[in-house]
Amino acid sequence: MSAAPAGRGAPNDASWGRARKRAALVFALAATVSAATLASSAATDAKGVRPSATASNSSPYNITTKFALAAAEMPVYRGPSTRSPVLKKLAYYTPDNEALQTYRFVSSRRVGRTQWERIDVPMRPNGQTGWVKRSWLGATRVSHTLIIVDIAAETLTLYNRGKVEFTAPVGTGAPGTPTPTGRYWIAEAFPSSSPFYGPWAFGTTDYATDTEFPDGSIVGIHGTDQPQLIPGDPSHGCIRLKDQDILKLKPLVSIGTPVWIQ
Repeated sequence: MSAAPAGRGAPNDASWGRARKRAALVFALAATVSAATLASSAATDAKGVRPSATASNSSPYNITTKFALAAAEMPVYRGPSTRSPVLKKLAYYTPDNEALQTYRFVSSRRVGRTQWERIDVPMRPNGQTGWVKRSWLGATRVSHTLIIVDIAAETLTLYNRGKVEFTAPVGTGAPGTPTPTGRYWIAEAFPSSSPFYGPWAFGTTDYATDTEFPDGSIVGIHGTDQPQLIPGDPSHGCIRLKDQDILKLKPLVSIGTPVWIQ
């Protein structure tokens, strides 16, 4: 799924979860169903809070993010029209089939009788957006949490409604394969049976700079059997936490949680 760590001989981040597909699907469904009970709002982009997002109580990290699953494998257009060029198609599953694919809302527009939604589209290059009819997406889900990964400070911080709930040191991409910065979100989550990835792993919508792996080279957030390398830059793009820290983070994060890497 994700970019690999520094040693080619060791298991790579790209292989971290195919055997756990069923667990990932269950987790994705549980997370999105529980999120549906929350009030809806909007999302963010690489330049900050988008027009449809809310940031209240004077904290730039108090945001509500709106997202949805695909209801149909229909085209994603570059503009709010079926005459616009096609960017790609909506997908039911993430690139490595680990979980149900979520799409983050950016803005809305009504054209005649049709409600169009501009969404973030996980793909290469990172940062792509496109337009779909609202009827092509499922029920609206929301998240009030936010993960900030500060590469320079080598830290990960989780905010819940603008308040810090968790912080820990991390290992990120090496200079030759840096962790791409930008605005992403948690798309997958599952237990790991490999000590290399620790006891738990999250998959993000961030595509790594290293493209050699067949399942998309998705950047993950996971544990490690090399805690001595944290903090630091030991990976090919993934974000590593010590095992005790990924277990603390696990119950605080759901599918759809934004991940700002800066």
